[in-house]
Amino acid sequence: MGKKKKIAKGDVFAVPLPDGTYLCGRVMLDIYAATRRRLFPADSPLPGLGKSLLVEMYDEPATTPEYTASAVLIPGAFVDDGVIGIEWPVVDHVPINPKGVSFPEAIVGFMHSSGQMAFECGEIRLPLPIYLSEQRRIGVYMTVHNTFLWPFYCLYQLGRDSEVPEAYRGKCHLCDSDLRFSEHRATIYRHLPLDPNDSYYEQQKQLGLKSERLYE
Repeated sequence: MGKKKKIAKGDVFAVPLPDGTYLCGRVMLDIYAATRRRLFPADSPLPGLGKSLLVEMYDEPATTPEYTASAVLIPGAFVDDGVIGIEWPVVDHVPINPKGVSFPEAIVGFMHSSGQMAFECGEIRLPLPIYLSEQRRIGVYMTVHNTFLWPFYCLYQLGRDSEVPEAYRGKCHLCDSDLRFSEHRATIYRHLPLDPNDSYYEQQKQLGLKSERLYE
C-alpha cells in the first residue's frame, strides 16, 4: 500500500470497478478538515460525520484511471476518506463552484416539541412532525458509505446491477440513504419551507446560511 496523498477539495479520483474499468469522482468537501479549521458553527450537523468526504461521481467509465469530463451520476454522497489517494488514485483537479455543490438528503433523529425527526441536508436541519416509529417505514438514514461497497452503488446507478456480486445485490441502493432517490421525498418536502427543485445553494441561502465560506 502506497503513502496516502493529502486530499484537497476539487481533487478528481478514479474508483476501480469489478470489470477492470474506472469511474471518476471528485472531492467536494473534506468534513474533518473543515471541522479542524472551525468553519462549522456549533449547531452544524456536519462535524458529526467525522473523517468523511463529500464526493460526486461521474457517469463515463474509462479503461484507464484518467479523467474525462462527463455528466454527474451521483450528485453528492458521503464516503469514508481512507482509500482516496491510495486504492482510488487522484488523477486530476477541478476547482469547485460552491453554487454547484450538492449534499445527500436524509431524515435523522432529533427531539423537538412536534416530533422526533428532522430533515438534514448539508448544514440544513429542519424539524419534522414525524416520530421515530415512522423512520423504519421511510427508511432513509444519513449514511457515510463504506468504500468497499461504493463501486457497487455506482454500478446500480449506472443500471449495471447484474455486475454487483450476489452477496451485495439488492443492498446498495441510494434510496436507503438519500431522499433524492426515495419515493418518500415528496411527502417529506410537504413539511418543509423549501422547494425540492431548488439547488442546495439556493435552499441554504434562503435559510440564511453561507456555504461559500467553506470554499474560500
